[in-house]
Amino acid sequence: MPCPRCDVAIRVTCALSLAFVTCQSRAQSSVTLYGEIDGGVAYVNNVGDHSQYKVTSGVIDGSYWGLQGVEDLGGGAKAIFRLERGFSVATGEGFNDHPVYVGLGTEMLGTITFGHQYDSIHDYFAPFTLTGGTGGTAFAHLLDNDNANNSFLAANSVKYTSANYGGFTFGGLYAFSNLAGQFANNRAYSVGANYSMGPFNVGAAWLHNNGRGNTDNGAYEPLALPGSDGAVFDAIVARQNTFGVGASYAFGDFTLAAAFSRSINSGVTNAETGEAAASLALNNYEINGVYQLTSAFALAGMYVYTNGGGAHWHQGALQADYLLSKRTDVYIESIYQRASSNAPAVINTNDPASGRNQLMVAAGIRHRF
Repeated sequence: MPCPRCDVAIRVTCALSLAFVTCQSRAQSSVTLYGEIDGGVAYVNNVGDHSQYKVTSGVIDGSYWGLQGVEDLGGGAKAIFRLERGFSVATGEGFNDHPVYVGLGTEMLGTITFGHQYDSIHDYFAPFTLTGGTGGTAFAHLLDNDNANNSFLAANSVKYTSANYGGFTFGGLYAFSNLAGQFANNRAYSVGANYSMGPFNVGAAWLHNNGRGNTDNGAYEPLALPGSDGAVFDAIVARQNTFGVGASYAFGDFTLAAAFSRSINSGVTNAETGEAAASLALNNYEINGVYQLTSAFALAGMYVYTNGGGAHWHQGALQADYLLSKRTDVYIESIYQRASSNAPAVINTNDPASGRNQLMVAAGIRHRF
């Protein structure tokens, strides 16, 4: 016969083991490998008075790989991290154009993260533009002056993202200069909010920079601006304020959206020559639509008018996208831009045109994993 005391010990051991397994199942962690590869070919006219044929990488989305992890801390709290790295399909070159952060969050209080991150323009304004959604990189406003295409991420940043309160979300970011005795030299902060109610969505965001691009290890790098001589130059900006507002409404399979942004740059210096340049404010007015004809086939189009500094730009774009599977799609798109005299025509991801007009026609394949 088994010993009664041994039987009790076995039962206690089994109970403790079961409790340990149960606790571990409640506090599980997960790490996911994911990414996207976007490559194709493109024709661009009017580059150095010649046509250009090239292999493309990331015409819609920049190619990248990533790791994302979540650990359940119990009580509704979790620890998270995200590590992404961009690269060129054409050359294999790596890019520091994706987020890297770690943080903590709860379902009730929201999430706080630390690292190299998207700002509030990306989170709350960009989704109402085609560059921040279906259209992607080449659909950016002139030189991505409002950062709707997230050409730049905020370094040294602390970011808060709220929970969803009945369709209302909000957040903010602060990016440190990381310079001793120069707290405001190349620092930035942004805030934004979004409200969603059925087919209707609206959002707004504001981004402020001090001494943008003035240091190597601060919040942001220099940005590209159009010059009065028809050229494009990298600029250091003493004060930059960018704000945007957008709204969208879904009429069944068709979604119509409108967006407005204004980027104000004062105290501008040419990053290469050190010469002072004129202050410049750029306004972007966009209207766009996406029509989901079938579950696999979608059409998208937009028109953007940009003005500022005595110049203006018209840009129109069309895109057709077809899903071969849940992870793979093929696309074709065309973007045309016309600038006023003495202003550079330049479609995002391309070299500036040698005249007032530039046309890009691209086709590619995109795979997500």
